[in-house]
Amino acid sequence: MKRQGYTQRKGRIYRFTVNGKDYAAFIWQVGVRFHGRIENHPNTPQQTASTAIAVRDALSNWINTHVD
Repeated sequence: MKRQGYTQRKGRIYRFTVNGKDYAAFIWQVGVRFHGRIENHPNTPQQTASTAIAVRDALSNWINTHVD
């Protein structure tokens, strides 16, 4: 029997608001780097930075410039 693989990551949810709309970013750590994605927005590229807050800010900036 062949099983479909998946990755389970441990991280935190960071909530923020852009232009009056609420977003939730899932941010996890790999080694010394942090990675994050915005939940329910699969077209948003994954961001990477040296801190979780920097990842949150990068995701917020991307949303601010690319989503209506």
